[in-house]
Order: sequence, then C-alpha cells, then structure tokens
Amino acid sequence: MRFTAAIFSVLLTSVLSSATCATPQFLTHNLNNAAYQDEHGFLRGKKHAGRRAFYVEVVYAMMQQRQAVRPVKEVSLGRGFHLLQREAGYAFFNVVRNAERNNKFKWVGPVDTIPTYFYELASAPTGIQSVDDAKNVGSICTLNGNNLTHLLERMQFDNILRANSNEACAKLLKYGRVSLITGSEYPWFTLDEELSAALVRTPVTLTTNEGYIAFSTATEDTEVALWQAALDSIKASGRYDELRAEYLMAPASQ
Repeated sequence: MRFTAAIFSVLLTSVLSSATCATPQFLTHNLNNAAYQDEHGFLRGKKHAGRRAFYVEVVYAMMQQRQAVRPVKEVSLGRGFHLLQREAGYAFFNVVRNAERNNKFKWVGPVDTIPTYFYELASAPTGIQSVDDAKNVGSICTLNGNNLTHLLERMQFDNILRANSNEACAKLLKYGRVSLITGSEYPWFTLDEELSAALVRTPVTLTTNEGYIAFSTATEDTEVALWQAALDSIKASGRYDELRAEYLMAPASQ
C-alpha cells in the first residue's frame, strides 16, 4: 500500500507516542542535500536525489509496515558507530556489512546493492581505465573512516585525502584540489545542477557493496527479525520498487 503525505500524517499522529518506546532510534549519515525537514520535523528524502534519499524512505516504509513511526536523525559517521556500539536502542544506516563489522552489530538487509565508481571533473579528465590507474592520480577524496576509505587503504592507495562529508569532497574536486572522488550509480549530487554538470563518472568501478541497517547488539533477535520481515514485505509488495523509481533513479524525462 502506498502512503501519501496525508496518510503518513494521520499514521504519525496515531502511533508516534507508542512508537517512541517500541522503535529503535534510526540514525543515518552524510545526507548532504538529499533530504529535507518536513512540517512535522521529520527528515525526508528528496525525490530523485539518489541513494541516501532512497534509504531514508525505505526505512520510513519499514516503520509504516510495522506501524511504528519515529523520526530518523542524521549524525556523523563516527557518532553513529559510537552510539550503536555503546548504547542500546539504536539502528544505523546505510552501513556496509564487511568482515570487520560483521560481529559488532546485528543486521537487516540488504537494503540495496549499488556499485561505486570514481568521478572526475569534466574539464580535467584523468583518463583512468582501471583501479590501478587511480593510484597514479594526484589525490582521491573519500570520507574519513568510511568503508571505501578502508578499502583504498587495504588496496595500498597512498594518494587518499580524507574529508568529513561528500559535499566537501565534491567541492575539492570542483576546484581542482583533488583528482577523483567516489560515488554511487545515482550520486547524492544528482539534484545539484552545477555539480552534475561539472562532475562526470569514469568507466572505473571501485567496488560493489550491499547496504544494510546495523542494529545494536543489545537488540533482541526477535526484534531484528521483525524489521527484516518489514523490509522483505515492502520488497514483495512492490512498494520498494516504487521508492527506487521515486527517490533513487533519475526522472524518466532526463
């Protein structure tokens, strides 16, 4: 069932007080310009704004499925992991599930599987054709502490410049301070006309990852299973595909 803004408002009013106790606090990170705050004070994804907008709306659809709606909050990547590991009652997305993190959290997903590419400045193409070529450019901006940064370190890249946000990386690339940044197939800057015109995707795929929702290990297994069932349900119902078209993918007219 598709939830309009009006239905969402009614549902919110009826369940928010009880959901606050029953629902973990869902956290996300690095939304940049992919989300906005609605009239209820909720962070909501902007249409066709890319992966991060899509994940926010998938989580709300899961809450609606369970009739347990609570506002998503944005935190830094480091703060999200800090809360998840030290306090009960939190869930954090989008998190890549890897060997290092696997036993630290409980997991629901995958929410989606999206390849990550290198992006470059259209006016200053690097000419890279492989991951190894990327080792020879001036520098690559990635987010401090995130999975892609750790991946590049393991691959022995020595030209990494770490920043605290995707927006900071994009600005560094735009002004020629770095040669490459990383981004998904549907990057967060899709709705930024200036950046979308300035940055282009290279033919090089860095990696393909599955995005998950990570839960505190204090969360009961039965509760994690219920959230997994909510995700599976919206995928089976067709709502998930509607959200992909509405938030993740570019408008059909483009």
